[in-house]
Amino acid sequence: MKVATAASIAILSLGLASAGIAQADEANYPEIVTPSTQSRAEVVQALRLAQSQGLVTVGEHGNYPQLQADDQALTRAQVLKELDQAKSAGLVSIGESSQYPQAL
Repeated sequence: MKVATAASIAILSLGLASAGIAQADEANYPEIVTPSTQSRAEVVQALRLAQSQGLVTVGEHGNYPQLQADDQALTRAQVLKELDQAKSAGLVSIGESSQYPQAL
């Protein structure tokens, strides 16, 4: 019984090893090389420009780059007024109703 168990373990080990070697040969995809059209100095300059504009974040920030707004931010009162106007025009739906807001 011990001989049969040892033989079956040996056969399984050989089978698994050969399967691993076969998969290793299939995983060798060709390396795609894309030559750069910019020099290192140009890339560094573009990076510094993007950093100065706030388009680059460092680390695992969940914040995406913010677009630079040309106009001033609205006050709370202005936002509430716009919301009331949208509600009265039927552009706001609340909940899971089957009615969609009407386009202007």
